[in-house]
Amino acid sequence: MRVLSIFLGVFFISYHSIIAQDRIVFDDRANIVNSQVEYLLSEKFKQSDISLSTTVDIKEKCNYYFAKIYKNGNRIITELSNCDGELLGSKSNGENLASSTDEEKAIVIYYAVLDIIENPTQPSQELSESNEAGNENINSEHDSRYFFAPTSFGLKERELYYNSIYFLLHDIQYGLSDNLSIGMGTTLFGFPVYFTAKLSIPLQEKHSVAIGDMMILGTYGTNFFGNLAFVTYSYGDSHNNLTIGAGYLTVNNNDFTEASSDSFVGNFSGIVRGGPFFYFLTENYIFNVSSREYVYRETMLPNGDYSYEEGEYDLKRTLWYGLTGIRFVRKNKELVSWQIGLTHVLVAPGDIPSPYDSPSWDPYGYRNERTRMIAFPTLSYTRKFKLE
Repeated sequence: MRVLSIFLGVFFISYHSIIAQDRIVFDDRANIVNSQVEYLLSEKFKQSDISLSTTVDIKEKCNYYFAKIYKNGNRIITELSNCDGELLGSKSNGENLASSTDEEKAIVIYYAVLDIIENPTQPSQELSESNEAGNENINSEHDSRYFFAPTSFGLKERELYYNSIYFLLHDIQYGLSDNLSIGMGTTLFGFPVYFTAKLSIPLQEKHSVAIGDMMILGTYGTNFFGNLAFVTYSYGDSHNNLTIGAGYLTVNNNDFTEASSDSFVGNFSGIVRGGPFFYFLTENYIFNVSSREYVYRETMLPNGDYSYEEGEYDLKRTLWYGLTGIRFVRKNKELVSWQIGLTHVLVAPGDIPSPYDSPSWDPYGYRNERTRMIAFPTLSYTRKFKLE
């Protein structure tokens, strides 16, 4: 009787662990699952009493299967893991899945996943991709942004992303498709306002590029205008990645600056997962800032009088601006995160152009300007919404 009780207990635990996994979430790294494929998969999994989900409740993560779709050479691989990161199996979907119809994609992926669920096996070395323990198969909900700088990863279709720094700057981004997003933002005071667009282009596993633009406009009747066209390259996965970006910033001669400012903008950003619910991240920019400077000189004439002259020039200072800190993700809702850290700004003086770079000209004290660096705390809040 005791042996029977132990057997029934073990059977109940095992059976419960199987039927408890009644949801599935996909990490599509091969850009196969569009909105139509997702709908078809959802309908097919309903036949097996499995619900297709786009988010994961961390508290109930063991109710989920974690499916990953990725490229191995020219082939598309479907891989399935449990909540402990243990690989249940993998299936090759061939080389032509990307060019198949949406219905064919859904059928192939559905039966591949169902076969692994019903016949879990350790995959061969040829098909398997290394899995770290934990929740690595769960895509980060915040992989499209660092503090403010974009990655090359895009929002999914109908995802809305809200970001606020100090609750003074408010930014929203919306996924028109899995690769194209648009957005806008402004300060608490409504000046300025900007509009953004980003096209994400996945290349292969762990490699992505994006091109985008941010147009900045003045409000309250000002003639301020700026535009930043940029391109980025990201290497890594949803949780650990680095991004290198380059752009060209144009600012017109307006009410706030006496000189137009065209400048190359370089960007380097990165994020590293430090645990299930926090990350270390940094983003850094380097660019030039132009200002109109004035000089004067007094020259004594032979008759004892003084000759007074004035001059002006555009001075370009080099500015390094960055934010470095920690991202905390809500344990019970990964759609919400907080970022805390430091904002750091370094300003390096520029060179006075000829002929004003001489002892006879007085640049109103600029000649004594030194490299300066300041730092102050940073706080930001982000939230993702999945619109149905």
